[in-house]
Amino acid sequence: MKKLLAASITLLICLGFHHDADAETLINFNDFSSDSGYTLLGTAKKDGNKLQLVPSTINQVGGAFFNTPVTVSSFSTRFSFTFSNPGAGDGMMFVIKNPESSGSYKTTELGYTGEAIAYGDRYGVPGIRNSVGIEFDSHYNTTAGVTNDINGNHIGIDANGSMLSLAQVAVASDFNSANPWYAWVDYDGAILSVSVNQTGIQPATAMLSYGSIETPFVISDYTGSSTALVGFTASTGGAVQTTTLNSFGFDSVGTGEAVPEPSTLALLGTGAVFAGIASRRK
Repeated sequence: MKKLLAASITLLICLGFHHDADAETLINFNDFSSDSGYTLLGTAKKDGNKLQLVPSTINQVGGAFFNTPVTVSSFSTRFSFTFSNPGAGDGMMFVIKNPESSGSYKTTELGYTGEAIAYGDRYGVPGIRNSVGIEFDSHYNTTAGVTNDINGNHIGIDANGSMLSLAQVAVASDFNSANPWYAWVDYDGAILSVSVNQTGIQPATAMLSYGSIETPFVISDYTGSSTALVGFTASTGGAVQTTTLNSFGFDSVGTGEAVPEPSTLALLGTGAVFAGIASRRK
């Protein structure tokens, strides 16, 4: 009986403490001293151990996409960026896109300049379709039917090359501070969450979330694929700033076995107890 009970308790402990999601680091750049693992587009170039996406010159687009395909069912990502030579224009996007999707501004494979942040459609030029974008917007654009900016300093969630954000929230501190910013984008299969600050410590509660358990935001519905490429785009318009990517990491989450439901654990526990009683009566 003792052996049976011990085995049952051990089984319950193993099941009860099994993690509900394993994380696998797929992309990790603490800096960009390496020349491999990513593709630069438009004006993007290496600047020491960082990536300069756009310089402080009018009407520029630049981007960097990582060569490793990732799954978008559930993930966690963190990165650091800097807006310098402040002129408040126009911002940066973190982009999750179908591997076959690209924009068509000139020969850059990016979206349009200015308010489109090298992601969006403008003047008949298609942006990056089959995608989801998270914008770090540093310029207030008010073009009716094209943008719906709440101010000139906000984060937002966009899709399919449209700059009409699905959700957005103002950021209190000025993006154009020339100091590093730190951002986190997390997705659990239903809710996309975004936070940004200058402390480098991820807040316990996300600044911006979109989707819910009842009405999930399914990224693969937008990308058209469970596999995607991730990267960044940036632009200038009439207003300019230098946009620099300092670091980037992407973890795929949820590759482990599922945790048994509480009811399953309860049944196992009950079974163990009755097994012990039955053994004792013999």
